Amino acid sequence: MITSATPEALLAARTAGNGPTSGMTLLMRVERWDVHRDGTLTEDALQRKLKTLGYDPLPTSNPAGAIASARVHRRDRLEAVLAGLLKVTIDGESAILTAGDIVFIPAGAARRVETVGTSPVHCLEAVLPTSRG
Repeated sequence: MITSATPEALLAARTAGNGPTSGMTLLMRVERWDVHRDGTLTEDALQRKLKTLGYDPLPTSNPAGAIASARVHRRDRLEAVLAGLLKVTIDGESAILTAGDIVFIPAGAARRVETVGTSPVHCLEAVLPTSRG
């Protein structure tokens, strides 16, 4: 299904439990690293980009062959790949990410990750922080 709704509108409808987006992500949002816009891909550059988007990044590594069971989180998250291949499944929709790819995971979505190939995957996991009042 293709929709012209913004990610914010989809998340709002999904969170409210209205319409076809209730309980599932219809379109996985993946942003690719653009060397012309973002510069050379480094861990520092990717961390800066995630922080600019309002997220708190944390470096992680997954060994070759690693599979994490599906998890549901209360806050919006990002998974950003620094090196390797990572298969991400969100509410049943899958994509394989490579260096510089960022996937947006809405709060309440079931997320599963799997290392693809014989090399480990180095990522930045990032969460949208809670309000700091």
